[in-house]
Amino acid sequence: MTTLMIFAGYLVLTIAVGLWASRRNRDSQEDYFLAGREISAFSMALSAVSSGRSAWLVLGASGAAWVSGLSAIWLFPGYILAEAVMFVTIGPRLRQRSIETDSLTLPDVLKRAPLGPAGPGTSRLPTRQLAGLVIVLFLLTYVSAQLVAGAKTLGVVFEQVDGRTWGLVITAGIILVYTLLGGYRAVVITDVVQACLMLFGIVLLPILGVVHAGGLTAVADALKAIDPQLLQLSSGWLSLIGGFCIGLGSFGNPHILVRHMSLDDPRHARQAMFYGTFWNIVMAAGALALGLVGRAIYPELSMLGDGSQGVQEVLYPTLAQDMSTKFLFTGFVGFLLATLFAAVMSTCDSQLLVIAASLLRDLGPRSWRRREVGGLLLSRLAVLATLTAAVCLTFGKSPLIHNFVLLSWFALGVGLGPAIVFLLYDQRTTARGVFFGILTGVLGIAGTWYIFLRPTDDHVSWEGGVVFLISSLVIWCLRDWSPQEEST
Repeated sequence: MTTLMIFAGYLVLTIAVGLWASRRNRDSQEDYFLAGREISAFSMALSAVSSGRSAWLVLGASGAAWVSGLSAIWLFPGYILAEAVMFVTIGPRLRQRSIETDSLTLPDVLKRAPLGPAGPGTSRLPTRQLAGLVIVLFLLTYVSAQLVAGAKTLGVVFEQVDGRTWGLVITAGIILVYTLLGGYRAVVITDVVQACLMLFGIVLLPILGVVHAGGLTAVADALKAIDPQLLQLSSGWLSLIGGFCIGLGSFGNPHILVRHMSLDDPRHARQAMFYGTFWNIVMAAGALALGLVGRAIYPELSMLGDGSQGVQEVLYPTLAQDMSTKFLFTGFVGFLLATLFAAVMSTCDSQLLVIAASLLRDLGPRSWRRREVGGLLLSRLAVLATLTAAVCLTFGKSPLIHNFVLLSWFALGVGLGPAIVFLLYDQRTTARGVFFGILTGVLGIAGTWYIFLRPTDDHVSWEGGVVFLISSLVIWCLRDWSPQEEST
């Protein structure tokens, strides 16, 4: 009962934030999806970090560290460096470009790429529709993975809750309420709270685990006894390169990029970089430590559940239960459960808004793109339809959250990332290059993932880097090569 009360208190708080934010909403799509571009540097940074990490960090990455040991460290430097650079380079440029083109979504920005030497009015390529379709399809799978993560957690902590049914309903229902009410403003405010909770939980739990195991030396000795390779820094060049290639996904994931579009002042971007990078580093260290300590305490999969594939992804709630009982009080697991839900909800709500925005402005009829009167009702209906579709996707076989998220991450990052970078930095980039660059990236990731990724692979993602380079080459080859007069 204490566990339930603590967890319920957290959920009530998030709903209260949604109700408060709904009173500040103006009846326009710009306010609902970007909060009128009035988000402070601190809020933007923490929202970008928490929405980018998701259950992949707390459940997936810690589970990968349980399996692979210290070599899982290479999952983290790529995205930490990429996002630190984005705060002060791509972010301010994207914000300015979105204002100049009156854009609320990434497809809005991409659609306005120059036509090149063919002249104005000649391009009939459906760039906006293609980019919107990519966002909707792959972010839906991303949202589904978050819902599965929340349902798994509830099923572990509350024995009376069936994760595949009631766990899923509870997770989806809470996210829907405050996202539907408050829109982007509510999402950002809750993201700040959730980022702090995630930081606290993912640091506290490994510390309690180390104490329980008998200290750092005892943890290292236990890992060495299980398998000496668990203490090796690298499991091969491919996993090392693949880990850094994960950072390429940051350049095209819209639920991260939209944060930069909502910043109140581009002069605050450097300040946001320091906030965001600190949070990224500490949370990555916590996830790695959680996996290593968890392997020392639970050396066999059967100790985490039924021993089936993917059961390592319930390491966090299992360790939270045991450590709460041993060191604090049984009900404290409700607070640790809230920190995990913070990871799930901070990503899921952000992605719901991005998908809904694309449904309205990129895939819907022109009449749906109104940003003034009526925009709020349409926006909320789009969020409701999006979450319903994501729930339906969870009815199939539940894959590993880690692999499922990486597929969506790379499809979006490699599909949209090169086009975004070229459009912001190369004035000769053309609409044709943007269209075929997106197409090449998405099809390339789908093909290589099917060929190379196997259930036994934990974080082989080097193929994403190869496809990113090929997509960039396509955009570069299709740029405007005609002579241009130099401006005086």
